[in-house]
Amino acid sequence: MASAGIAAVPEVSDDVNRNAEIYRETFLHAEPFKHVMIEGFFEPEFAERLLADFPRFDPQLATNEFGYAAGKAVNPNIRRISPAYQQLYEAIASKPFLDLVSRISGISDLILDPKMYGGGTHDNRHGQELDPHVDFNYDEAQQLHRRLNLIVYLNKEWRSEWGGAIEIHSNPREPATNTISSYDPLFNRCVMFETNERSWHGFPRINLPPEKRDLTRKSISIYLYTKDRPAEEIAPMHGTFYVQRPLAAHIAAGHRLTGEDVENLQWLLKVRDGWIRVYQRMELAKNQEIAEKSALIQDLRSHAQAPLTGYIQQERGATGLHGDGWVASHAEFEIRARVPVVRMVLRGYRPESAPAGRLRVSMGEGVSAESLVKAGMFEIKLDLPQPVEETFCVTIDFTPEAASAARSADERDLAFVMVELKALHPEVSLAPELAAELEDKCRELAECVEHLHAAERTIDERTAWAQRNSAEADELRARLYALRSHLLVRLGAKLRLLP
Repeated sequence: MASAGIAAVPEVSDDVNRNAEIYRETFLHAEPFKHVMIEGFFEPEFAERLLADFPRFDPQLATNEFGYAAGKAVNPNIRRISPAYQQLYEAIASKPFLDLVSRISGISDLILDPKMYGGGTHDNRHGQELDPHVDFNYDEAQQLHRRLNLIVYLNKEWRSEWGGAIEIHSNPREPATNTISSYDPLFNRCVMFETNERSWHGFPRINLPPEKRDLTRKSISIYLYTKDRPAEEIAPMHGTFYVQRPLAAHIAAGHRLTGEDVENLQWLLKVRDGWIRVYQRMELAKNQEIAEKSALIQDLRSHAQAPLTGYIQQERGATGLHGDGWVASHAEFEIRARVPVVRMVLRGYRPESAPAGRLRVSMGEGVSAESLVKAGMFEIKLDLPQPVEETFCVTIDFTPEAASAARSADERDLAFVMVELKALHPEVSLAPELAAELEDKCRELAECVEHLHAAERTIDERTAWAQRNSAEADELRARLYALRSHLLVRLGAKLRLLP
């Protein structure tokens, strides 16, 4: 029977629900990190159905991290295995199940990954092992934190000397002080543990006797997530981190290697070489990604726009301009004049903590202006010897008089914030195409104003008409009331004359 107020999960043993608080105490106080082992997790009949329908080893589902076929097959699509596994999926996705696991673990608002990425049925053959590792910590696609692993084993015939026991490690990076808690993968046994940056776990190599190598280590892995996690547990997003197993304890000075020792050493070297190749490929892929993003950032920077006013526009290919208005100590960009330009005015801002410096603004060759700018707002005017009406290059150079004492988290080269770069034009008539465009706009504006006035007149007329009709209606209503009253009086007089 389920505890009062707690919905039962038919597939899970009543004992689990009944003893949830006991399991919670064990989970919360376990070392080296929170975990608990629960015997008889599923209802016996349901566990038997799961074992009977457990899928046969599928080599197509057994590609490992190195890209080649291995001895571990993972099937996350459990709903398609059989009706029993469809029932299992619906059960573990249900609120009563998630609430039960929350009661045991103390982690609220748990969520099942609907795709069960990396989870589902796990089938491990003779010779397979799983090096100590911490799991990936964040599902970026769903923006969920990985918080809990729940593994149920389905092995009726298993002996400790066969290996394959799940091991809970304190720190496999320090073999001399690493402590290990071990649980054999026995039928209907559940091992539940938190997943964070110190939840190291794995299992040693499976070593079945020759006559038992038709057996496999069968388990069902359920991974649960939350939208948030405690601040002290948050780490940068990462994949699964593995630590390769150390040399066996008997491999020491003076020991004479046996054939088995050599085989084990060769295996360890093979695993390490495999991971070196993985990390090499990863570094190449990341560096390629960094190069592509750097090129994209550089392209975006070249499209940064200066705050221009006047009949000018910026051409492509700017350098030294940032999208938030900051300008580097050296900047260049091209400007096309729509009408002749006779003066450029640069207005900017330097932070209060910034030292003074020399700012030079150049336009083409031989035309420049230079000034000492201090903290706060500043303005520099650049007069041109004759009007310029073609594309020209603006160059800005800033040289501080002293290094800034204030430290900033922003590592960009920042000289000042450009508030405005204004072009002034001679008092002459506009270019013919601009004059025609302006005349068209003025005509459109006049038409809009006329339409507006016409609409206002219509509204006034309708309002006056409504007011007149309202007055006429009030007068007719009054006359009708007086006539009705007169008729009633006359009718009453006639009724009094009747015998």
